[in-house]
Amino acid sequence: MHESMAPEVPLPTVVLIHFGAPDLTRRCLESLREMETEPHAVVVVDHGPTPGLRASLVGAHPHLTVLQDFTNPGFGCGCNRGAEHAFAAGAPAVWFLNNDAVLEGPTLGPLLRLAEAHPQVALWGTHQLNGRRRQGSDRQDGWYCRGLRTLPVPLPQNCRQLGTRESLSGASILVPRAGWERLGSWPTGYFLYWEDAAWCRKAHALGLPIVLAEVQILHRSARTVGKRSPLQAFYSARNRLLLHRELHPGGAIERFWIALYLFQMRFFQGRLKLLKAAWHGVWAAHRGQTGRDPRY
Repeated sequence: MHESMAPEVPLPTVVLIHFGAPDLTRRCLESLREMETEPHAVVVVDHGPTPGLRASLVGAHPHLTVLQDFTNPGFGCGCNRGAEHAFAAGAPAVWFLNNDAVLEGPTLGPLLRLAEAHPQVALWGTHQLNGRRRQGSDRQDGWYCRGLRTLPVPLPQNCRQLGTRESLSGASILVPRAGWERLGSWPTGYFLYWEDAAWCRKAHALGLPIVLAEVQILHRSARTVGKRSPLQAFYSARNRLLLHRELHPGGAIERFWIALYLFQMRFFQGRLKLLKAAWHGVWAAHRGQTGRDPRY
């Protein structure tokens, strides 16, 4: 563990998961240092794959802790380790931020003020500007919200409570301490992709409000793992079906149609090289495989 100028009082903490691309991680830290006016600490959970991250981040942020785990247990495990470290140090809230994101202005401060004014909300998300595309919540399939109900809460005009068919992107989620204590930690069986959807689904099931705030970060998706890569195709297919299996264990026929949809989507989009990875993902979900797959 490496600490630089640890704060004397507990601060809200930003948690980043690092795997490769130290230049992106440093750019994110420098963005936090330069753009965020709210005093905060940062925890970087270093999943490798190569050593040397600590040295490359020297001077990037005044309140930085680096936790190493080169076994790379996955995104959810990394988030949990960073959050547990932050909350044990007294942090009032944790902001999970992708290491390839960049701030365009103060963001943590507005989120914290909203969280303090609305303690009943468990999770707060931000918009993400990806080129010309502005993304907020992710809309899920109908099976995702089956059996759920939304209990509206009063919010300011610049916020929107998510419906039961929506989830936040794990690229930018803030959880206050009370929300963490009520909701619990991130799911850890997915390794990569769909952890955010599963975590939000749990919040919906517990009746905990999830809110999208009218603030944004800059984030080009899939910068560190490769957009439309076999890795992405495998885990996206497997984990989508794993979540369905968890929610609807008797729904094998519905999962068959979901898998068929995934195959035809790849085919008609002309992404034939990804069909094999998608098939591996479907078969892995059928066998109930969780965690990291050595092929990807």
